[in-house]
Amino acid sequence: MSGMKSVPQPKTAALGRGGVPTPSTPDQRNEGGPPAVRKLLSSVVSGLDRPLRADDVASAVDRCLPLPDLVTCLNPLCDNKCSWPKGAGRPREYCSRSCRQSALRTHARLTDEVMLIEQVLAQGSVRYTDRVRLEAHAAQARWCLRRYPTGGE
Repeated sequence: MSGMKSVPQPKTAALGRGGVPTPSTPDQRNEGGPPAVRKLLSSVVSGLDRPLRADDVASAVDRCLPLPDLVTCLNPLCDNKCSWPKGAGRPREYCSRSCRQSALRTHARLTDEVMLIEQVLAQGSVRYTDRVRLEAHAAQARWCLRRYPTGGE
């Protein structure tokens, strides 16, 4: 590939789970020179030496990290995106009704598994090797449960 010039690729914003920008996300709209680092809302208004007013916060919103218009579905097993509504209306948390139902069923199944294991372990007559396996499974199920919301759309 000698003789070919490499084309600079556009930089993309670093987004965390759910499409939320990370605090070090550069402002991609600054086209004259290096990108300016946008700040969190709390750090923008913290420099004021007087009590906060609504107009202070409203003007600071334009100078802080932008909120995403598109986020990942709340079902941890789904990579589809949900968008912020253009007009009035409640924002979607799941990409579809079936995805929401799947997430709620998985949450219920994991909760049942943890409860069953806790009941068996509470009996006290469990062999050591079984106890270790059951405690590990319950710990992993609790870890998975933290990724599933309990309510929903």
